[in-house]
Amino acid sequence: MHSKNEVALMVQVARLYYEYGLTQEDIAEKMAITRQKASRLLIAARTQGIIKTVIVDPFPADLDLTRELTTRFNLKDVIVLPGEMLAGDQLRTGIGLAAVEYLQRTLQDNQIVGIGWGRSLYDTVNLIPKSTPKRIHVVPLIGGIGDISPFFQVNELARVLSSVFSGTYRHLYAPAFIENNDVLEDFLKTQEVLQVSDFWNKVDVAIVGIGHVEFQRISSMFFADHITRQTLAMLEEQGAVGDICARFFNSKGVQVLPNLGVIGINLNQLKVVPQVIAIAGGMEKTRAVLGALKGGYINTLITDTATAQAVLAEDRKEVIRE
Repeated sequence: MHSKNEVALMVQVARLYYEYGLTQEDIAEKMAITRQKASRLLIAARTQGIIKTVIVDPFPADLDLTRELTTRFNLKDVIVLPGEMLAGDQLRTGIGLAAVEYLQRTLQDNQIVGIGWGRSLYDTVNLIPKSTPKRIHVVPLIGGIGDISPFFQVNELARVLSSVFSGTYRHLYAPAFIENNDVLEDFLKTQEVLQVSDFWNKVDVAIVGIGHVEFQRISSMFFADHITRQTLAMLEEQGAVGDICARFFNSKGVQVLPNLGVIGINLNQLKVVPQVIAIAGGMEKTRAVLGALKGGYINTLITDTATAQAVLAEDRKEVIRE
C-alpha cells in the first residue's frame, strides 16, 4: 500500500509528464528528485491506475469489407487491420497486435488450444503481454523440424502461449515430415504421438498460420529442405497454393496430396474444431488465404485490408471462370 504522500507524488509527476509535456529529467529537476525516482513514480502511477492510457485509432475498421468476408465464407469472426501503408515486418507486427487483442478478449478458462507454426504466429505469440490467467492447455498441432528458424519451433510457441495466460502445455517430440510410410506408421503408434494427437480431436480453439506456395522460386521454399523434389513437383502439378500445418490445398480449397507423410492435425480434423483462427496477411498470400476459406478449414480470419480485398476480388474472378 502506498501512503497519501506517495500517491500525491505519483499524481504530480503524472500531470507534469502527460499534461505539461515535461521530460523525466525536467520533472526530476523541478521536484528535486532523481530521474530514476521520477521514472519509478510514473511506473507506479500506471500500476495503481492513476494513469490510464486510451489509444484512439483514426482508421476505423472497414465494416462493409468485414461483413462481405463473413457472409461469403460463413465465418465466425473477421478482424481486418487497415494496413495499406504497411509491408513486411511492420505489416506482420500490425496483424500480430490485432491478433493479440482478439486472443486476450476471446480465449476462455480451461480451453484446449492447438497451435500451428509460421512467422505471423511467432510474432503474435511473442507480442502477448502477461495476461489475465485463463488456465488454457496448449498443444502443438504439428511435429517439429531441425530448422533453426524460431517461426517453426512449435513446442516453444506452445510454451510461450501457455505461459502468458498462466496455462499449461504439452510438447510433441516428433518430426513434422516423414515420407517413409513404414517409419511414419511406427511414429504414429508411439505413446508420445498418441497422447498429443488424442488432443487434436478435443481442441476448442486452433490458432494457425497459412503458408503460401510459390513454385517459381521453388529452390528458396521452406518445404524444399524437408520434403523430396518429387513431392514438390506433385504439389505443383496438382495446383497447391497454400498449407495449414503442412497440409496442402489448391485455390478451391481441395486437399492436395492428403497422404503426404506429416505428423500433425489433418484438414478434416481441423474442419470440426469449434474455432480455427488463421493469422495471415500480405498480398502474396491471397490465393492461399482464399483456398483456406473455400475449403472451410478456418472460421476466423485476422488479416489486413489489402489482402482481404484481394481475396474477395480473386474469389469473384474464380466464380466468373466457373
